[in-house]
Amino acid sequence: MATPSSPTASKRRSSRLSAAARVLRSHLGDFAVRNLINLGAVGGAALLLAADHPSLRLLGVLLAIASLVALVWRRRKQFRHPGHGNLLGYFVSVRAVLYFAVGAGYVLQRPDQLGWVWAAVAVGALLVLSEPLTKTLLDTPKQVVENLPGVRSVPPAPFAPGWLTVTAVLELVLGGLLAAVAAPGWIYLLLVVISALLTAVSVRYAVRASIISRRAEAKIPRALRDLQPAFALYYATVTGARYQLGMWLPYLERLNRPFIVITRNAETVPTIRELTSAPILVPKSNRVSQSLDQMVVPSLRAAFYVQGDPSNQTFQRYRQLTHIWLNHGDSDKQANFHPRHATYDKLFVSGQQGVERYAKHGIEVPPERFVIVGRPQVETIDSRDVALPQGTLRTVLYAPTWRGGRPSTNYSSLPVGEQLVRALLDRGATVIFRPHPLSYEDPQDAARIRAIHGLLEADRAASERAPGGQRLHVWGTRAEQEWDVPGCFNASDALITDVSSIASDYLASGKPLAMVAITSRGPAFVAEFPMASVAYVIEPDLSTLPTVLDRLLGDDTLVGNRLAYRDFCLGPRVGPHAAEEFLRVCAEILDRAD
Repeated sequence: MATPSSPTASKRRSSRLSAAARVLRSHLGDFAVRNLINLGAVGGAALLLAADHPSLRLLGVLLAIASLVALVWRRRKQFRHPGHGNLLGYFVSVRAVLYFAVGAGYVLQRPDQLGWVWAAVAVGALLVLSEPLTKTLLDTPKQVVENLPGVRSVPPAPFAPGWLTVTAVLELVLGGLLAAVAAPGWIYLLLVVISALLTAVSVRYAVRASIISRRAEAKIPRALRDLQPAFALYYATVTGARYQLGMWLPYLERLNRPFIVITRNAETVPTIRELTSAPILVPKSNRVSQSLDQMVVPSLRAAFYVQGDPSNQTFQRYRQLTHIWLNHGDSDKQANFHPRHATYDKLFVSGQQGVERYAKHGIEVPPERFVIVGRPQVETIDSRDVALPQGTLRTVLYAPTWRGGRPSTNYSSLPVGEQLVRALLDRGATVIFRPHPLSYEDPQDAARIRAIHGLLEADRAASERAPGGQRLHVWGTRAEQEWDVPGCFNASDALITDVSSIASDYLASGKPLAMVAITSRGPAFVAEFPMASVAYVIEPDLSTLPTVLDRLLGDDTLVGNRLAYRDFCLGPRVGPHAAEEFLRVCAEILDRAD
């Protein structure tokens, strides 16, 4: 154990001090910038309005410019992308003062334009000061509903509210430039009037949207009773809707019963609308329980869940429904054996492995709650249980998972992805590269993905000039959007992945696969993730990579074990009939409830 005077303890103390210093510097920097913005605006306006000496007026101009630059710099990311970050109501008083600073400077240049200039200043300052009210109108929770017959949807906003702030800041800049060149004051007023028109459009939209929202809220119960939905698909998180919901919606639609999608976040609605024509409802954020009460009509029999957000419990309180846990994949990740799953009435698992996984990790679930339904998503995966002839050129799918929500669940092999792909290219393999969609949200992983794209692009170009013809690697839009996961499986001869449902699903193909060990190595990795017992394991230091590639691209010695393990993991049905048990069990539950 390290003593207080040991190097380890000293290193920890140094690390804590360094972290504290960083926090202190951040707070001091933020304090300095805020004061520069405030003092610059007030001081600049005061000097321009009251000072007689030209040097003092010049100082006022410089202070006003410094204030404006600091204001923009402090929210530079949002100013670069005003459609994503809401800037409305940002430093309202400071920007109002800056209008007066611009007006004072303008009048000093063109005293004959006093009326035009001060009219522009008055209108501009009033628009800025009204931003909090406009923001309140726009941010008032709306009843979002899509595709529900008899209920009108709230139309999308004509533009992001952040553009109003961007426009106001541009007016300050342009006002200063117009003053510098002594332009007529009516030009400045015209610019401000354009901003006023944009604000009027936003306010009109906010009022209209609120009226439509109230009417929609009143009509929802009747419209749902007319629709008679049999079940709800409940989604409570913001990210991942495309692949998590997209994985199950085609099979729920094959039940041929009306259903609704309830999502807790309005940001997900455009994505969900692309995936289904079923009604989509968002409970109002300021009174979720009352909104959900309206949505739980007597015809509802069950609720399905594909993502384990804790706020699923809000909907689980409706005990008249059968609450069914689907998850969005089958793997040895922690997301597949969380204690919270024991709160659901039914846990759908692919095979017996899904049942035993909970017990292995000490999670008690009554046996009658488990239902083995197979893995419907493997129905379009072509099986090839016989190895390719020796010497056949192979196509390898590299499909790494994302880094997870916390360090303990970071199974991603992307940090070594470029080395893996380079090794495949050195062996003459063709590569299909399909990273996890959430990897793009991390800047470091996104850079790694781009590096692999560049590597494949360069190799494809080089192979065009080499003997033997071009290696047709697949990546980017084709691998991630034009092809689905089964399409990537069917076009490949082998797989390299990590701890992911991709590994489990690939069992349906019968083809060889490798898993990259990240969190542990050797026997410990196989003990922690049983799927690795039928995969070739690439150690974190890549020391086993040459041997693994020999097996993936040549003599596949695990084929027998892998095929035996397939039923244990995915259930007895793969291929065209893989979805039959899922559809049968769902129909039985809905009919029994009825």
